[in-house]
Amino acid sequence: MSRKNKIILGRRKPLVKKLLLIEGIGRAGKFLAANIINGFADVEPVQLCGLLEHIPFFARLGFIKKRAAEELLHHEIDMHCYEMLIGRNLNYRLFDKSSIFNNPKYKKLLLRSKEPDPDKELKSFYKRGAYSFFLLHEVLPDIGIYFDAFPEIKIISLGRSPADLVYSWHSRRVIGNLGNNPKFFRIPLQGSKGPIPWYYYENPKKYESLNSMDRTIAAIENLFKRYESAEKKFSAREKKKILFLRYEDFLERTTDTIKVIQKFLGKKPIKGMNKILKLEKLPNPNYSKSKKEERLKEIKAKASPRYFKRLLALENKYFNNAG
Repeated sequence: MSRKNKIILGRRKPLVKKLLLIEGIGRAGKFLAANIINGFADVEPVQLCGLLEHIPFFARLGFIKKRAAEELLHHEIDMHCYEMLIGRNLNYRLFDKSSIFNNPKYKKLLLRSKEPDPDKELKSFYKRGAYSFFLLHEVLPDIGIYFDAFPEIKIISLGRSPADLVYSWHSRRVIGNLGNNPKFFRIPLQGSKGPIPWYYYENPKKYESLNSMDRTIAAIENLFKRYESAEKKFSAREKKKILFLRYEDFLERTTDTIKVIQKFLGKKPIKGMNKILKLEKLPNPNYSKSKKEERLKEIKAKASPRYFKRLLALENKYFNNAG
């Protein structure tokens, strides 16, 4: 194609400017945190959209161009936000954490599907300065594209005990399901012996040589290192857009954590917040500690001594840096 006839990607006016993301390593307790955040005024119900967590690393690894990636992010977020506003994307499944019936505003939200004027809720959305709210997995290492696409973005990044994450990942066969279970909606990279996670592309042979538990420990360790590296590179302006919290904060210091979120979002808790805390059985300071010894014992039995030692070092670092 000649330079004269070069195709140029256009831009559409975005619908969403005030974007709120809650993100973290899988099994870090993001749905629990999201349900509490749903207890703040002017925050739309939390939504999931797998493309939003795949697009950033697709762009970084060169599978798609950055401009195209940004436009896709705007498109997917705008479409999901608009459909939520008019009542299309409400989750009616009672057993899900993201069920609309777990949201204290559900009666008002259900009325959206009966509103004949689709622009009424959109006008209210803008007037209230509401956040469009999405839950993502493991995007902080590639969050730069979101900073560029959404200047008014706010991000809550959730951490959790590495040992708890390893135990949960191994129990749910997260590594084994990658690329093999059609209901496991994570797009893998291709290694020499099968699917590998995107965050292990630099040394796939090392990853493929490990047993299942060691792979899980290695994956969690790798993600923690990527998070730590990303955090060090953020500018002062970018750091103001990110609130780092821990799963343990929600369990052990629930009231203080809610106050921190209130200050970060500039939104007040609604009356239904107490109902959410009761439903989530919060505070629950003994939950994370009650089974720790038992979980470590099970991990130790299936891990090599070398990788179990590395997990303990990661666990100590996580809690020593708390505060």
